[in-house]
Amino acid sequence: ELTGNILDGAVSYIFNEKHRLKFAVHSSSRMPNFNFLLYQSDYLNYNWQNTTNFEKERVNTLQLGLDSPLWGNLSMKYSILDNYTYFAADPSATFEEGFENANIKPLQESESVTHLKIKYAKEFRLGKFALNNTVMYQSIAQNQNVLNVPQLVTRNTLYFSSDVFKKAMYLQTGITLKYFTSYNMDAYNLVLGEFFVQNREEIGGFPLLDFFINAKVKQTRIYLKAEHFNSAFTGYNFYSAPNYPYRDFVVRFGLVWNFFS
Repeated sequence: ELTGNILDGAVSYIFNEKHRLKFAVHSSSRMPNFNFLLYQSDYLNYNWQNTTNFEKERVNTLQLGLDSPLWGNLSMKYSILDNYTYFAADPSATFEEGFENANIKPLQESESVTHLKIKYAKEFRLGKFALNNTVMYQSIAQNQNVLNVPQLVTRNTLYFSSDVFKKAMYLQTGITLKYFTSYNMDAYNLVLGEFFVQNREEIGGFPLLDFFINAKVKQTRIYLKAEHFNSAFTGYNFYSAPNYPYRDFVVRFGLVWNFFS
């Protein structure tokens, strides 16, 4: 009853000895994981068995990619999800706002959900400076909001790297920007240890700025990273999930010293 199948296939073509074009397909069919199928708890609302009424999840994916040192790396992935299974508040239950955690149950979407993801990565160099960029766009087509993702995700790093002090040290330093558009981010349920779909609160739309320094002297490596240093002046309305604030400004540093002759 729990058996399934998976099929992966890929073909690639290299032209001009540098650029590679890749096409891949994926098809799989399997039952949802055990937390969806069977769960028993002392909490009255957290008891269910769906081994007979849940269907197998089916995923069919087409992927096209281009890897080029000149143009960058571009990939497009289109997925069709059937019988998509998720956790959410029981639609038949009545509860006060903010207490949906007490009525979480597994649900299965009868309609197909399509997911389009386009990702582009490219690094631009000018002398000792470089700008590394990764941008991803996502689009979901669904009858109900059962799969929520940010529409735009970007990660950009501007850094400087060079030998300094008469080539006694190799230094690399820069700033990283991480950002994603606001969306109905999944909430976390402590009892299940699972995320569940919520459509009440949008989270995101805030930048994360990190400053870093990497240095190497002979066999010794030193690093320092000031994570989310912009938290004090861009507002404190940042969360990693509903009711779970993201961390404030923090500094991490370390030393790696290899002893060998």
